[in-house]
Amino acid sequence: MEETYDLKAYKEEYRRVLDLAESKPLEKTAEALDLYYDVCCGCVLVAEASLREQESEWEIASLCRVLLKYAAWLEEFDHMLDSAYSVVSRFEDCLMDHPRLKLRLLELELAIVRRIEALHDHELSHAEYLERDISLYKRNIYFADNDQLDSIEQTGYGLKKDPVEWTARWEEVIDEADRMTEEKLKDHPRGMGFCHGFWHERQKALRKLGVVWRCPTEMNPGTMFD
Repeated sequence: MEETYDLKAYKEEYRRVLDLAESKPLEKTAEALDLYYDVCCGCVLVAEASLREQESEWEIASLCRVLLKYAAWLEEFDHMLDSAYSVVSRFEDCLMDHPRLKLRLLELELAIVRRIEALHDHELSHAEYLERDISLYKRNIYFADNDQLDSIEQTGYGLKKDPVEWTARWEEVIDEADRMTEEKLKDHPRGMGFCHGFWHERQKALRKLGVVWRCPTEMNPGTMFD
């Protein structure tokens, strides 16, 4: 996969191959499988470029749903397992703020790893990390779905996040909230201190959509954010 991070070019190529793939039912031919892999690569490259350029990040979840569809199909074919693993594992780093969708991605990645293990009769240590993450996601989602937000385990590198981010309602509205936020800040310089303006506008957008969210500065008093 190319890594020049040209978002516009990646989007154009992604839409081209996706239109081709969506024009007919899923097929098993070598040509079709290569096309589906191209679609998955497009999902990855557009997502990575969106993060790099801080643009259209709210579209990443929809890219993930497309990737899940086609990567799951590739997983059925032994000779496509390595390709499927490469795109799924790479996309994992792009998806944020969608715990249920992330769980589906992790479960597909584990299924691919297990198939690779069976094919080569060799255990992969990465499977243990995936199982651990899947277990954590399932527990936290269970707590969120049963109004036990205080029981949700914090993840990440020491910074606390509002447990509301594990709720189904958050996941339903966060993309629209971020779209609204991006539109509000489209002419705002993205230098030092931008994160504070982003969080402020995101809070307002989420409130309009019925979610009360505590931003990182509220969750981590005394921590300096630039």
